[in-house]
Amino acid sequence: MTRIDLRTEAWLSDIGLYCGGNTYDPEKLRQVTAEKSEWSERLKSNFEYVLNARQLSAQDYEEKVDIEFESDDQFYGYLKRLYAYLFEGGPFPEWN
Repeated sequence: MTRIDLRTEAWLSDIGLYCGGNTYDPEKLRQVTAEKSEWSERLKSNFEYVLNARQLSAQDYEEKVDIEFESDDQFYGYLKRLYAYLFEGGPFPEWN
């Protein structure tokens, strides 16, 4: 496993609550993030950090949240769609 920094670790923990293999509910996460709070602002900021730093691998994500992607490119494509869904009014992000 790649060494994960604190911002990425916090993001993984937050995302895992709603978008893990056993809890896949981005719809609920969208509802929660629509309510402006310290938590939702931190999630958005950490999400942007993860997308820009691109240090997390698909394998790292799978180990933490039990969702598998064939490649890092496929993984980051999904993350971009999930971010757009949560914060930009994008379509529902299918992952499989």
